[in-house]
Amino acid sequence: MIKEQFQASYNLLRKHIRDIDEKQATIQPDNANNNIKWQLGHLILLNDFLVFETINGEHVLEQTAAKYFLWGTSPKNFDGNEPSFNELKLLLDDQLDRIFIALEKQLKKDRNEPIVLKDVDIVMENFNQSIHFAIIHTNRHFGQIVLLKSMINK
Repeated sequence: MIKEQFQASYNLLRKHIRDIDEKQATIQPDNANNNIKWQLGHLILLNDFLVFETINGEHVLEQTAAKYFLWGTSPKNFDGNEPSFNELKLLLDDQLDRIFIALEKQLKKDRNEPIVLKDVDIVMENFNQSIHFAIIHTNRHFGQIVLLKSMINK
């Protein structure tokens, strides 16, 4: 069932970002904390962390993208070296494929370090817990992208 949830969430997300270009993706409405590009980059970065913890043997949160899309960052951190919106779209497609290939194995593994979300009293000690949270995380940021897209188009 978890594969179907990932598939549905990513399909809906891809549908909504298909017609967004780099210019639209970087518009930050006055009353918003970030933009569509940041939302998508954040979603990809954190889902890599929640599902895999490492990318090519290296800690996800130590990757270059972390300085642009990690918690507490914003489009103000963009310096022209962050991935383009089209690159993020490709990373999203690649991520879903990687999730599908590794999902069953990952669900049975413990994390190197638990993830603790103190403000909502959640502790994720294994990948089964963090992978299920990744679906919630995906849908939360998907909703933000839809909202931002609507604000930009008005």
